[in-house]
Amino acid sequence: MSRWFGTTGALLRVTMRHTTDSFRSNFPALETISGAFDTLENSPRRHFEFRTKTRRVLPTFCLTLIFLAPAWAQNAAAQDQNASLFGLPSRQHLFGDWGGERTALAEKGITFDFFYIADLEDNPTGGLQQSHAGWERIRGTIDISFDRMISWQGLSVHATGLWQTGANLGVKVGTLANPSDLVSAHTTRLDSFWLQQVFFDKKLRIRAGQLAGLDFYGNQDYGGSWLIEPMGYAFGNLFSSIFESFNPAGTPGVEVRFAPKRSFYVKSSVMSGNRDPYHQDPTGTNFEIVNSPNFLFEAGYLLHPPDDGTSATAVSDGVKTYPGSYKFGGIYNGGKFPNAAGIRSSGNYLIYGMASQAIFRTDAGSNRGLDATVGFDYSPGDVARENVQVTVGGRFNAPFASRKSDRVAVALVYSKISDSFSNFGTLLGGAPLGSEKAIELNYSLQVTPYWYVQPVFQYYVDVGANGALPNAAVFGFRTKVNF
Repeated sequence: MSRWFGTTGALLRVTMRHTTDSFRSNFPALETISGAFDTLENSPRRHFEFRTKTRRVLPTFCLTLIFLAPAWAQNAAAQDQNASLFGLPSRQHLFGDWGGERTALAEKGITFDFFYIADLEDNPTGGLQQSHAGWERIRGTIDISFDRMISWQGLSVHATGLWQTGANLGVKVGTLANPSDLVSAHTTRLDSFWLQQVFFDKKLRIRAGQLAGLDFYGNQDYGGSWLIEPMGYAFGNLFSSIFESFNPAGTPGVEVRFAPKRSFYVKSSVMSGNRDPYHQDPTGTNFEIVNSPNFLFEAGYLLHPPDDGTSATAVSDGVKTYPGSYKFGGIYNGGKFPNAAGIRSSGNYLIYGMASQAIFRTDAGSNRGLDATVGFDYSPGDVARENVQVTVGGRFNAPFASRKSDRVAVALVYSKISDSFSNFGTLLGGAPLGSEKAIELNYSLQVTPYWYVQPVFQYYVDVGANGALPNAAVFGFRTKVNF
């Protein structure tokens, strides 16, 4: 944790060096937090003093970000600062075009993405305990198309690796829906790697390698708009109920996708259902196939899809378009699963559905306006402890006309404990479990094209589906820098 706070403290100090004097004078909490980070870095013996100071300052700081980020953006909009705030460079990446190498490689079919992302969150009240936690990740991705390199049409390779560390606030608070969708395990590993071949004018795609199932089956179409796990990434009980592989612990697998039209597709996969992936394959290079496999299926309909048919955020010039994505899928695992009494039986499944739709657009040829999404998943309650999850979200793109990349978003997550596991808990003298309800409100402030800050407020009712626990409030923010 001290290393995390050291990194974040350095990032905040760099941030403040680029802000105006009036910005610093209006937000003294930034200087207070930066000083607290310096205290922890320079003197471990002052750790208790650091924790006390941060406990007081962090909620205030996060509230300041949540309520004043729109004011900063509105001020920038009035000055027509379309790309960046505070006079920072407006290039697409922090390091620019890497001396022209990025463009030169792209012309040869080699593209890459390299970024740093971090969440810092605190719950001043409620839950099992009050604490703060941070999680950070450095991730790099490379995609190589052989169309130009060796004139092999339709063949490509993809690889992703990362380093991540931090603390799990959800475990400390006792939530079902984790406040951060980044959290899993401390690791440095190869996340995913696959070879892909497309046929028949991209109508048929075959992909084989190491895959993260949650990236493709049960993932949220508007995932980048939230921090809370089921909204920011994918349904949170897919691994706990069915052992579907997840980012960054991909497992060996093969996928076939058929799209006879750009607006419709079906896809199916078989992936290794590793139940302890971080220990079974610590580096992601062993390609370990253990435990029972997962068989996955999804069918989807895309309304006004872009040319590649992969996104629900298409924009057409000259007319108002309302893109959408509607999908239904399921996963089956034939392995052994215990019920609430510990008796194991063969086979378990999970089904899910999701609809994501643009509702309102202000102008033709623009994505400015309101998007909405709703999703659910279900698995049998006799062997799945958390067997139902429902997500509902809305986001408004570009709330200020000149701030095209800013966004305000709200979400609701409902997570239910199955009746058999709820009643079994009462036999042990505990309170019967029911459902957890969580809400999130955030504002994504695009400071520059390569850097954004996203303050967030979350509130949990019946934490961990336990009505005996006090409701919990979580304040925090996310920051991301593209290199």
